[in-house]
Amino acid sequence: MDFSHSGRLVKLSDGETVFEEGSEGDRMYVVLRGAVRIKKRGTVVDTVVGEIGPGEMFGESAILEERPRSATAVAVGETELASYDRREFLEALRNDPELALAAMRAMAERLRTTTERLQQLATQHVLDRAEVALTEKALLEAEL
Repeated sequence: MDFSHSGRLVKLSDGETVFEEGSEGDRMYVVLRGAVRIKKRGTVVDTVVGEIGPGEMFGESAILEERPRSATAVAVGETELASYDRREFLEALRNDPELALAAMRAMAERLRTTTERLQQLATQHVLDRAEVALTEKALLEAEL
């Protein structure tokens, strides 16, 4: 199945939500035109974790894991998507090994990017704590 030429067509305007974090993951999508921004809800502010462009798929993780959506997807500009339900997507994976490999590559790339970001955040946190400790030490020494 060529995902770029089949499926249900979904047209979205800039800022329109494709799906919300926590919602049921019953469909996956391929961007035909435009882009989709993927965001995680935070306690204070949302964090953009990626942007999906033409020819790329998203939403497949929730289908494969049979779990709720792990993030929110929002259209960037005028966007067109091809949408597939769980049955269509799993059938296509079974029938098209190249598609299955492409899905695995996309998920592996997202995992790699997430791991790199996590490492950067962890390193930054350590540097921030070291800076605070050194500042406190300097203040204490200045008082003596």
